[in-house]
Amino acid sequence: ARLAELRAFMAAAQPHHEYGLSLKSLADRLQLPPAELSRTINSAFGQIFNDFINERRVEACKSALLDPANAHLTLIAIAESCGFNSKSTFNRAFKKFTGQSPREFMQANRPED
Repeated sequence: ARLAELRAFMAAAQPHHEYGLSLKSLADRLQLPPAELSRTINSAFGQIFNDFINERRVEACKSALLDPANAHLTLIAIAESCGFNSKSTFNRAFKKFTGQSPREFMQANRPED
């Protein structure tokens, strides 16, 4: 039940887009003890909280980077809109979860002219 609640909340509220999201703040919103939320994330996803959140941020960034409506935005503006608060954290997380830098990802996924 906890996992279903977490999945539904993440999909609906998208808290990963918020700066400064913490295990405690997410647990409070789910009305769970932080330790229980941490255990749920760890057992269901095999990740620590920060990786769980950053992977969702990276997925949001991938969509935003490929959206032609965002062509006028800088990489860091897109990263910030997805919840990252530093360029280095964004680049590190992006590479960890995609195996590519954001620029490599964009070049590899650019539509053919």
